[in-house]
Amino acid sequence: MIKSYKIAFILAALYGMTAVVLAAMGSHIFNIERGSVNYILFNNAVIYQILHAILILWLSTLKQKTFWIKSAIIAFILGVFLFCGGLYIMVVSGKTSLSWITPLGGSLLVLGWLNLSISGFKKLLNPEDIM
Repeated sequence: MIKSYKIAFILAALYGMTAVVLAAMGSHIFNIERGSVNYILFNNAVIYQILHAILILWLSTLKQKTFWIKSAIIAFILGVFLFCGGLYIMVVSGKTSLSWITPLGGSLLVLGWLNLSISGFKKLLNPEDIM
């Protein structure tokens, strides 16, 4: 049976790889005008994706994963997919009919950070517990 943290590690690596590929495509293939709103949205999506890919990668390597860490990983994986994916769809296709998934993904990213904060507070209040 494959452990969920191994899947998270693989997804994080794929998120990192696709962020680099999409950044290159945004510069060379999609012809997004520099300084435009679409350029800013696309670059924000790439930055959010690569930063959260690194975070998911690191979290998936922790030896002890509490409920809060596991739920943060899930929230980050889904949040990146929906938030960044929604921005990519809007910029590349120009379709705004799916724009509702972007704030949903952003909310999941916030939830992931909240879960990490709760994990930290639990460690602060009970130092003997492993995060």
